[in-house]
Amino acid sequence: MYYQKIVGKCLYLSPMNIENEKGILTKWWNEDQDIAYNNGFYAQLLDEEKVMEILQKWHEGPFVFAIVNKESNEFMGHVSLFNFGHHDQYATMGIYIGPDYRHCGYGREAMTLLIDYIFQTQRFQALHIEVFDFNQRGYGIYESIGFRECGRWHQSFYHGGLSHDIILMELLREDWLKRGL
Repeated sequence: MYYQKIVGKCLYLSPMNIENEKGILTKWWNEDQDIAYNNGFYAQLLDEEKVMEILQKWHEGPFVFAIVNKESNEFMGHVSLFNFGHHDQYATMGIYIGPDYRHCGYGREAMTLLIDYIFQTQRFQALHIEVFDFNQRGYGIYESIGFRECGRWHQSFYHGGLSHDIILMELLREDWLKRGL
């Protein structure tokens, strides 16, 4: 069962439902190259037991949400914060959307909902996100939301026979609140 914790136009963010998600994620993390590469799962074979361990660990975090379709109540992915900084002044954001839900604006809506919630109700001053240089679509989406490139880890990720940069991006609270969205 999912709960409408943070509600948007087409979706809502809910506390995770591990029992519902473990089978779906076992398939996605093993078969979907976009999710596997962009979330560091490609080099691993993940059975349901290992996926369950990962989900249980994530479930302990304070800002881990299932992305759920508002009309159908279908699980579409996760958006979360992790790597919390000194006194919760900053955190890293992560997101993935299942293959059937991409290119529809759901990722942008989920991120916007979480960012607004965090900057309106918590004391975070900045959010960070990491994107591989070959993920130009992701980079463009993050930039359109308000994230700005703030550094790179050069040749830090091996993919497709090549070494790639990990691009570091940040979004400051003051910049988000100025947007007035």
